[in-house]
Amino acid sequence: MIVWINGAFGVGKTTTARLLTSALPDARLFDPEFLGSMLTAFVTSPTGDFQDLPLWRHLVVQTVTGLDRHHPGVWIVPMSLLDPAYRAEILGGIRAAGADVREVVLTLPEDRLRARIDADQVEACARGWRHDHVDRALATFASVTDARLIDASAPPEQVADAVRAEVCSRASGHGDGQPE
Repeated sequence: MIVWINGAFGVGKTTTARLLTSALPDARLFDPEFLGSMLTAFVTSPTGDFQDLPLWRHLVVQTVTGLDRHHPGVWIVPMSLLDPAYRAEILGGIRAAGADVREVVLTLPEDRLRARIDADQVEACARGWRHDHVDRALATFASVTDARLIDASAPPEQVADAVRAEVCSRASGHGDGQPE
């Protein structure tokens, strides 16, 4: 199973993913940001965003489906997909390859999201990028109807518990707290 954690930059996807990886048996973390870093060592995106490189999107689909096929278990993937076409391309491509994808979107009101971005001391150099993308993220995720929206205003452990409960209830159909 692939658990895709989507949401605005700075909403808490990576923190939630790390907590969720510890909470689910056989769960491992895959961050597509690594593919972006690797790829941009060789090619430059004209926009400055590696997600605009078709090769990055292709590599994400191939890598996630390969991990699912060759290293079964639960893969936790924290990555903002703000462009609806890219989201459809990537998640659709993974599903078309036969992988079970459960997408959750972490949400926060704009004022809380901006405050969280400003308070982040670990990724302080990303503040400008994150702020520049808040409006687009809010617009994108306001129109999402095919993913579970989860309020990220609770403490990180509670957000991870909410994601785990959602994923596990959808996996088993009866909410026993474990994925299939």
